[in-house]
Amino acid sequence: MASILPVFVPHAGCPCRCVFCNQHAIAGQTELMTAVRARELLEEGLSRLPVGSRPQAAFYGGSFTAIAEEQQEELLSVTDELIGAGRLSDVRISTRPDAITPEILERLRRHHVTTVELGAQSMDEAVLLASGRGHTAQDTRRASALVKQAGMTLILQTMVGLPGSTRETERETARRIAALHPDGVRIYPVVVLPDTELYERYRRGAYRSLEPEEAAEWCADMLEVFLAEDIPVIRVGLNPSEDLHAQAAAGAYHPAMGDLAYNALWYRRLREQLEHSEDGVLTVPRRELSRAIGQRRCNLMRLRKEFPERNIRIAAAEEK
Repeated sequence: MASILPVFVPHAGCPCRCVFCNQHAIAGQTELMTAVRARELLEEGLSRLPVGSRPQAAFYGGSFTAIAEEQQEELLSVTDELIGAGRLSDVRISTRPDAITPEILERLRRHHVTTVELGAQSMDEAVLLASGRGHTAQDTRRASALVKQAGMTLILQTMVGLPGSTRETERETARRIAALHPDGVRIYPVVVLPDTELYERYRRGAYRSLEPEEAAEWCADMLEVFLAEDIPVIRVGLNPSEDLHAQAAAGAYHPAMGDLAYNALWYRRLREQLEHSEDGVLTVPRRELSRAIGQRRCNLMRLRKEFPERNIRIAAAEEK
């Protein structure tokens, strides 16, 4: 997979502020992104890569297609130049589902944008409303279809534990997202951050946040749906940082949230395999062995405690 050089445009283009959003804590920056600064960041990133690398540039953190068209053009002119010089391969952007039209996509294509990430977050209308998203599930369905019709790569972002959500609404969101046939998904458990409406609700007792272990189970539910449909899961959990670690007031923040979710998924698979096994030897693909055993051997220890009469081992399956 090609390297990605991120350029964050925090809050840019967002017509409303979601109850959970504090882009400073997530992205670690607050300044307005300019073409000059974007060039500096991309040049810095390129300097750390081997000579001849052609990474993808990515505009993250806001709703790129909702910012002023003039600003979009200024930022994309930087990537256009670097692509023309053979130093970047292409561009990806993240945006809102209600900020996509055929005309917008055609303009993005002219600027070498090949991947569009849509912040779907949920496919439950009540959850979207309670979270202040300002768009509907139908907006996500419509925008997803337009992106695919344009021949672009479609990535859908989801959030677990939003206000009003339940474990079943998250499962249903995963099923509805999978039905859109994205080329990849991201799963972000909600983290309660200061300077957000969600933090005030949490402080008043009006919002119950998920603890990391509970969030991992909910994420595992979504993983089951996406993996069954062969949809790549690009990431589970926010990218850990010192700012995020320091500011997370509550919720499902864990520097290895992805590992926790996959551990939970593999525990289910191993337990089911054990119920159909004559001995205690459980086999998994070699590349998944670490996740199956679990952090600090948690899955192995849990199974041995639950089935003390079985001599349980988790081993790599023989490659065919």
